Amino acid sequence: MPPISVVIVEDHEATLKGLKAELSVEKDINVLGVASGSEEGLRLTQDLRPDVVLLDLHLPDSAGPKSLTQRFCGIPNTAVIVFSGDSRTAILNLVLSQGVAGYLLKSEPIAKVTQSIRDVAGGKRPIISEELLEARQPKITQTEQHLLRMLARGMKYQEIAAARVTAPETVRKQVDVLAAKLSLNSREELIAWAVENGYGKLELE
Repeated sequence: MPPISVVIVEDHEATLKGLKAELSVEKDINVLGVASGSEEGLRLTQDLRPDVVLLDLHLPDSAGPKSLTQRFCGIPNTAVIVFSGDSRTAILNLVLSQGVAGYLLKSEPIAKVTQSIRDVAGGKRPIISEELLEARQPKITQTEQHLLRMLARGMKYQEIAAARVTAPETVRKQVDVLAAKLSLNSREELIAWAVENGYGKLELE
Protein backbone atom coordinates (compact mmCIF):
# COMPACT_ATOMS: atom_id res chain seq x y z
CA MET A 1 0.00 0.00 0.00
CA PRO A 2 1.48 3.41 -0.99
CA PRO A 3 2.21 5.96 1.73
CA ILE A 4 -0.28 8.73 2.48
CA SER A 5 0.74 11.81 0.49
CA VAL A 6 0.65 15.14 2.32
CA VAL A 7 1.12 18.82 1.49
CA ILE A 8 1.71 21.28 4.36
CA VAL A 9 0.59 24.92 4.04
CA GLU A 10 1.87 26.98 6.97
CA ASP A 11 3.39 30.48 7.11
CA HIS A 12 5.26 30.09 10.41
CA GLU A 13 8.70 28.85 9.40
CA ALA A 14 9.53 27.00 12.62
CA THR A 15 6.16 25.22 12.66
CA LEU A 16 6.49 24.34 8.98
CA LYS A 17 9.97 22.88 9.39
CA GLY A 18 8.97 21.02 12.54
CA LEU A 19 5.92 19.45 10.91
CA LYS A 20 7.86 18.41 7.83
CA ALA A 21 10.64 16.88 9.89
CA GLU A 22 8.28 14.98 12.20
CA LEU A 23 6.01 13.69 9.45
CA SER A 24 8.90 12.69 7.20
CA VAL A 25 10.08 10.03 9.67
CA GLU A 26 6.73 8.23 9.44
CA LYS A 27 7.07 5.33 7.00
CA ASP A 28 3.44 5.50 5.90
CA ILE A 29 3.40 9.28 5.29
CA ASN A 30 5.08 11.05 2.38
CA VAL A 31 5.39 14.86 2.51
CA LEU A 32 5.16 15.86 -1.16
CA GLY A 33 5.72 19.55 -0.61
CA VAL A 34 5.32 22.60 1.61
CA ALA A 35 4.10 26.15 1.07
CA SER A 36 4.01 29.31 3.19
CA GLY A 37 1.12 31.08 1.46
CA SER A 38 -2.40 30.25 0.31
CA GLU A 39 -1.86 30.84 -3.42
CA GLU A 40 1.38 28.88 -3.46
CA GLY A 41 -0.26 26.13 -1.42
CA LEU A 42 -3.28 25.98 -3.70
CA ARG A 43 -1.12 25.65 -6.82
CA LEU A 44 1.00 22.98 -5.16
CA THR A 45 -2.07 21.03 -4.05
CA GLN A 46 -3.70 21.25 -7.48
CA ASP A 47 -0.50 20.05 -9.14
CA LEU A 48 0.40 17.24 -6.73
CA ARG A 49 -3.11 16.12 -5.65
CA PRO A 50 -2.07 14.80 -2.22
CA ASP A 51 -4.31 12.60 -0.11
CA VAL A 52 -4.26 15.18 2.70
CA VAL A 53 -3.51 18.90 3.05
CA LEU A 54 -2.48 20.20 6.47
CA LEU A 55 -3.67 23.81 6.28
CA ASP A 56 -3.05 26.80 8.53
CA LEU A 57 -6.14 29.05 8.58
CA HIS A 58 -4.57 32.46 8.96
CA LEU A 59 -2.18 32.96 6.05
CA PRO A 60 -0.97 36.45 5.10
CA ASP A 61 -2.31 36.28 1.51
CA SER A 62 -5.65 34.65 2.37
CA ALA A 63 -9.04 36.36 2.02
CA GLY A 64 -10.25 34.62 5.19
CA PRO A 65 -11.08 31.18 6.63
CA LYS A 66 -14.27 30.68 4.60
CA SER A 67 -12.75 31.48 1.22
CA LEU A 68 -9.52 29.64 2.04
CA THR A 69 -11.12 26.36 3.08
CA GLN A 70 -13.71 26.56 0.31
CA ARG A 71 -10.97 26.69 -2.32
CA PHE A 72 -8.89 23.87 -0.85
CA CYS A 73 -11.94 21.68 -0.24
CA GLY A 74 -12.86 22.10 -3.90
CA ILE A 75 -9.83 20.07 -5.00
CA PRO A 76 -11.03 16.53 -5.83
CA ASN A 77 -9.78 13.54 -3.83
CA THR A 78 -7.84 15.68 -1.35
CA ALA A 79 -8.92 15.89 2.29
CA VAL A 80 -8.25 19.10 4.23
CA ILE A 81 -7.17 19.14 7.87
CA VAL A 82 -7.08 22.62 9.38
CA PHE A 83 -4.10 23.07 11.70
CA SER A 84 -4.61 26.28 13.64
CA GLY A 85 -4.20 28.08 16.94
CA ASP A 86 -7.70 29.55 16.56
CA SER A 87 -10.06 27.86 19.02
CA ARG A 88 -13.16 30.01 18.41
CA THR A 89 -16.39 28.07 17.99
CA ALA A 90 -17.56 30.29 15.12
CA ILE A 91 -14.44 29.55 13.09
CA LEU A 92 -14.73 25.82 13.73
CA ASN A 93 -18.37 25.76 12.62
CA LEU A 94 -17.63 27.92 9.59
CA VAL A 95 -14.85 25.75 8.16
CA LEU A 96 -16.66 22.49 8.95
CA SER A 97 -19.54 23.80 6.84
CA GLN A 98 -17.09 24.20 3.94
CA GLY A 99 -16.22 20.50 4.06
CA VAL A 100 -12.92 20.22 5.94
CA ALA A 101 -12.12 16.72 7.14
CA GLY A 102 -10.55 17.81 10.42
CA TYR A 103 -9.66 20.70 12.71
CA LEU A 104 -6.63 20.34 14.96
CA LEU A 105 -5.21 22.90 17.35
CA LYS A 106 -1.49 23.62 17.12
CA SER A 107 -1.15 22.59 20.75
CA GLU A 108 -1.79 18.97 19.75
CA PRO A 109 1.16 16.55 20.05
CA ILE A 110 2.65 15.34 16.78
CA ALA A 111 1.33 11.83 17.50
CA LYS A 112 -2.22 13.21 17.33
CA VAL A 113 -1.45 14.96 14.05
CA THR A 114 0.00 11.84 12.41
CA GLN A 115 -2.87 9.67 13.60
CA SER A 116 -5.39 12.23 12.36
CA ILE A 117 -3.77 12.17 8.92
CA ARG A 118 -4.11 8.38 8.88
CA ASP A 119 -7.72 8.54 10.07
CA VAL A 120 -8.75 11.13 7.50
CA ALA A 121 -6.96 9.27 4.69
CA GLY A 122 -8.90 6.19 5.77
CA GLY A 123 -12.21 8.02 5.41
CA LYS A 124 -12.92 8.97 9.02
CA ARG A 125 -14.27 12.50 9.56
CA PRO A 126 -14.53 14.99 10.98
CA ILE A 127 -11.47 14.72 13.23
CA ILE A 128 -11.60 17.53 15.81
CA SER A 129 -9.40 18.37 18.80
CA GLU A 130 -11.08 17.33 22.06
CA GLU A 131 -10.80 20.86 23.44
CA LEU A 132 -12.80 22.18 20.49
CA LEU A 133 -15.40 19.43 20.75
CA GLU A 134 -16.06 20.32 24.37
CA ALA A 135 -16.43 24.00 23.54
CA ARG A 136 -18.65 23.28 20.54
CA GLN A 137 -21.36 21.34 22.37
CA PRO A 138 -24.27 21.56 21.93
CA LYS A 139 -24.37 21.69 18.13
CA ILE A 140 -25.36 25.09 16.74
CA THR A 141 -27.41 25.01 13.55
CA GLN A 142 -26.67 27.25 10.55
CA THR A 143 -29.83 29.28 11.30
CA GLU A 144 -28.65 29.81 14.87
CA GLN A 145 -25.17 30.76 13.63
CA HIS A 146 -26.75 33.41 11.40
CA LEU A 147 -28.65 34.79 14.39
CA LEU A 148 -25.46 34.87 16.46
CA ARG A 149 -23.64 36.80 13.73
CA MET A 150 -26.35 39.47 13.69
CA LEU A 151 -26.46 39.74 17.49
CA ALA A 152 -22.66 40.00 17.67
CA ARG A 153 -22.78 42.92 15.25
CA GLY A 154 -25.13 44.83 17.53
CA MET A 155 -28.33 44.40 15.50
CA LYS A 156 -31.60 44.98 17.39
CA TYR A 157 -34.61 42.63 17.35
CA GLN A 158 -36.41 44.84 14.82
CA GLU A 159 -33.39 44.89 12.47
CA ILE A 160 -32.93 41.14 12.70
CA ALA A 161 -36.64 40.58 12.10
CA ALA A 162 -36.54 42.78 8.99
CA ALA A 163 -33.48 40.96 7.65
CA ARG A 164 -35.07 37.55 8.26
CA VAL A 165 -38.58 38.59 7.16
CA THR A 166 -40.19 37.66 10.45
CA ALA A 167 -41.67 39.34 13.54
CA PRO A 168 -39.53 40.88 16.33
CA GLU A 169 -41.33 38.67 18.84
CA THR A 170 -40.26 35.58 16.87
CA VAL A 171 -36.65 36.77 17.01
CA ARG A 172 -37.00 37.35 20.76
CA LYS A 173 -38.20 33.77 21.25
CA GLN A 174 -35.37 32.41 19.09
CA VAL A 175 -32.86 34.33 21.19
CA ASP A 176 -34.36 32.96 24.41
CA VAL A 177 -34.24 29.38 23.08
CA LEU A 178 -30.64 29.73 21.91
CA ALA A 179 -29.54 31.30 25.22
CA ALA A 180 -31.10 28.38 27.10
CA LYS A 181 -29.44 25.91 24.74
CA LEU A 182 -26.05 27.43 25.55
CA SER A 183 -26.82 27.61 29.29
CA LEU A 184 -26.81 31.42 29.23
CA ASN A 185 -29.19 33.56 31.28
CA SER A 186 -29.95 36.56 29.09
CA ARG A 187 -29.72 38.22 25.68
CA GLU A 188 -26.73 40.20 26.94
CA GLU A 189 -24.87 37.02 27.90
CA LEU A 190 -25.69 35.52 24.50
CA ILE A 191 -24.32 38.59 22.71
CA ALA A 192 -21.14 38.47 24.82
CA TRP A 193 -20.76 34.75 24.04
CA ALA A 194 -21.23 35.40 20.30
CA VAL A 195 -18.62 38.17 20.29
CA GLU A 196 -16.15 36.13 22.35
CA ASN A 197 -16.47 33.19 19.96
CA GLY A 198 -15.86 35.25 16.85
CA TYR A 199 -19.32 35.51 15.32
CA GLY A 200 -19.10 39.27 14.89
CA LYS A 201 -16.23 38.88 12.41
CA LEU A 202 -17.91 36.39 10.09
CA GLU A 203 -19.88 37.09 6.93
CA LEU A 204 -23.65 37.28 7.38
CA GLU A 205 -24.23 35.24 4.21
